[in-house]
Amino acid sequence: MSDRARRVMTLACVCAAVGTWASTAGAQGTPQGTWTTKAPLLARLNEVTVAAVAGKLHVMGGSVLGFTGPYHLQYDPSNDSWRTRAPVPRSLDHIGSVQLNGKIYLIGGFVGGGVHRDGQNTAFEYDPASDTWRILAPMKAGRASVGVVALDGKIHAIGGRSPDNNVTVATHEVYDPATNSWKELAPLPKARDHAAAGVMDGKIYFAGGRFGPSTDRTGMLDIYDPKSNTWTSGPAMPTARSGLAGTVYKGVFMVLGGEMPPNATNPENEAFDPKANAWRTLAPMPAGRHATAAAVLGDSVYLAGGSLRPGAGQVTDQTIVFTMP
Repeated sequence: MSDRARRVMTLACVCAAVGTWASTAGAQGTPQGTWTTKAPLLARLNEVTVAAVAGKLHVMGGSVLGFTGPYHLQYDPSNDSWRTRAPVPRSLDHIGSVQLNGKIYLIGGFVGGGVHRDGQNTAFEYDPASDTWRILAPMKAGRASVGVVALDGKIHAIGGRSPDNNVTVATHEVYDPATNSWKELAPLPKARDHAAAGVMDGKIYFAGGRFGPSTDRTGMLDIYDPKSNTWTSGPAMPTARSGLAGTVYKGVFMVLGGEMPPNATNPENEAFDPKANAWRTLAPMPAGRHATAAAVLGDSVYLAGGSLRPGAGQVTDQTIVFTMP
C-alpha cells in the first residue's frame, strides 16, 4: 500500500471515529424519555389530583370554568377512553391523593370560589371495586396543596396551606387506616406548599414548592426517615419550581412542570436518583403546565388536565404520557 493510500485510510478512520463519538455524545446529551398524547379528558380541568389503581387512572376534584366540583373521571388504557365515576364527597381543588392497598385516599383541599380559599381537614377513601366513597377521620387542622404519600401502610400529609389567613405550614401528620386516626410527626424543616412528594427505599422525598406567594418558589429537597422521625436536606432541584407534579418511576423521583408567574409555566422534567444522590434532566413536557398531578400506570407516567399558563390560564383537557427504558 502506498503512503498516500495509508494517509487516506487513516484519515477515513479518524473521521469515522469522530463521527461515532459525536453521535454517541449527542445521544448521551439528549434528555431521556418520550412523550405521547392520549384521549383528552371529558372536560377542561385544572387544580386536579391524579391516582392510579387497578389498572385505571383517576382524575379527581379540580375546577371547570372556574367552578370547583366533585369531579371524578376514570381513564382505561386498554381502549384509550374516559368515563365518569362516583363523585368525590365534597367539591374541592388542590387535593392530595395516594393509592394504598387497592384504594385511593384524598386528603385536604380548598373549597374553591376564590383563590386558595379555606383549606379543609377532610379525608376520603375510594373503593374502585364498588365505586363508592367513605368519609374518614379528619386531619387535626385544615390544609390544601398538601404533599401526600403512602409509606409502610400509612398515609403522610406534609406541608400545605392552612385556612388561617392562608398561611403556609410545615405540619406533618400520618393517617393509620387500621385505626382511622391521625397523629403528628416531625414537621418540615421549612414550611411550604404546592410541592411534590414521593417515596423511595423507605424514605419520603419532598421537593420544590413555595414559601408564600407563587413567586417565592424553591428547589429545596427534604428527605424524611421514618425510623428516626427526622428530616435531612438533599441536593436542590436544578430548577426552582412550585405547582408541581411528582411521582416515583423506575427508581427515580420525577418532578414535572410548575408555575412561573406572571407569564409562564415550566415544561421541565427533572428526576432525583437516590443512588447517585443527584438530579438529572429527562425529556421535557410538550408544553409547560401546572395545576395537574402525575401517576404511574403500567410502564408509563400519566398527567391529565392542568393549566398551560399561570393561575387558571389556558386550562387544558390534555392527557400526556411519559415513557423511558
